[in-house]
Amino acid sequence: MMDSPQDGENIWTEFAGNPHCIPSSARLKEYISGKTVVITGGGGSIGSALARVATACDLDTLIVLDSNEHSLHALEQSLDLSSKAARVLVLGSICDSALLSELFALHHPQIVLHAAACKHVPLMERNPLAAASTNVLGTCALLQAASEYGAAQFIMVSTDKAVLPASIMGATKRLAELLLFAHPDPALKRKAVRLGNVLGSSGSVGPIFLKQIRGGGPVTVTHPNARRFFLTLDYAVALLMSALSPAYETGTLIPDLGPTRTIEELASYLIARTAREQGIEIIFTGLRPGDKVEELLSSPYESLLAQDDQFSTVQPERLAPRTLQVIVEQITLSVRQRDLPLLLESLCQVVPEYRPGHVLLQASENKRQIELWK
Repeated sequence: MMDSPQDGENIWTEFAGNPHCIPSSARLKEYISGKTVVITGGGGSIGSALARVATACDLDTLIVLDSNEHSLHALEQSLDLSSKAARVLVLGSICDSALLSELFALHHPQIVLHAAACKHVPLMERNPLAAASTNVLGTCALLQAASEYGAAQFIMVSTDKAVLPASIMGATKRLAELLLFAHPDPALKRKAVRLGNVLGSSGSVGPIFLKQIRGGGPVTVTHPNARRFFLTLDYAVALLMSALSPAYETGTLIPDLGPTRTIEELASYLIARTAREQGIEIIFTGLRPGDKVEELLSSPYESLLAQDDQFSTVQPERLAPRTLQVIVEQITLSVRQRDLPLLLESLCQVVPEYRPGHVLLQASENKRQIELWK
């Protein structure tokens, strides 16, 4: 389907275009050289790419945590064997506080790169308690361990979907950002890096389009006006590594990803670039539950503090720790008891711009009816 292996490597870069500023590998290396680094979600597209880059940076120890055995094994096979860094690959969940305490007490990582998340929007609309468990409670447990055992930096992969969220995935990631900035440890630098659609990553729309093209079409696009921010996996990793710079304090870091582009434009590009035969059709299927027509990287309510070639820095919104503690307790209870109405009520209290979609509202009403029948 691709013209050559080189074409396969370049196809996403050609569409996304060249970023304005990519820091040198030597500069990125100095941020983590000699340190112990833990990467959560290390078997995923971003996490595994981070792990492969990190092994080339003269680490002391690389700790990779993932709940997927197959992904963790695949990563282990792909790591550079010539690296002298010690490797600790751990099969487990960020929601397991005992496991996190054990890892952090044993290795005392200075840097946490937090890429573990439930990220697929329509799937999370049907599995909201799983999204809350991983994105909120898992982040909370990881923050606690990082603070308790003296980590210096905590970099979280966030998303444009956390801005004025229309989905449970976006709302839980927004709450994760609020938890990050409300944490009381001033010695722990906490940074959320908002990314867009990472081209070629697992579950992203690009590989889905390529599979449809290989099958002769049609290529399914949700909406003719649907627009997204696109970036390559290499650029996403460079941004996350750049966030380790001591120049950036605790806060939200927003990269310059250029203007949004339509999903239809990506589909047309891939058809023109890879199809062996002409006439592959694009059809529109409608927005899915949780989808927005257009994403944003910042909201009108956020204040810009500074800007450089790499990031705009946004004033972190700091809610009262007691307020968030109560919300986390409510969400913990909702997950434990599978109480969807309580989960939605709690999220809407702390993320008031979020309004649950019809799928979740119907599921919540069904849950209430089930409770009444008991």
